[in-house]
Formats: sequence, structure tokens, C-alpha cells
Amino acid sequence: MESYIVRIYRRDPKDSRKIAGQVEIIEEEVKRTFGSREELWGILNPEKKMKGGKESG
Repeated sequence: MESYIVRIYRRDPKDSRKIAGQVEIIEEEVKRTFGSREELWGILNPEKKMKGGKESG
């Protein structure tokens, strides 16, 4: 089972697709940023090829 910490920094109340934040993947000790719900899903669903999402320290 994977463990994640999801931080949401910005969300547009008028457009739910506009969301920005960071996902920390605990097992990999890596953090990835996202700028849309599609990017967030790509990080959380690694079987599907991720489009975007930047890795950070």
C-alpha cells in the first residue's frame, strides 16, 4: 500500500480543475508538484503515464 501526503495550496472555487499543490510520496521520499486535478491523479495513479508534475528534493 502506498502512502501519500497531499498539500493543496490553491484552488479556484469557480473551476475545480484549477488546483495547485504538492504530493509527498512517503516510500520514495520524493515530493512532486501539480497544477491541475489531472496532474494530481497522474501522481496518485502511477499505472497511467503522468503528464507533468515536477519532482523536488
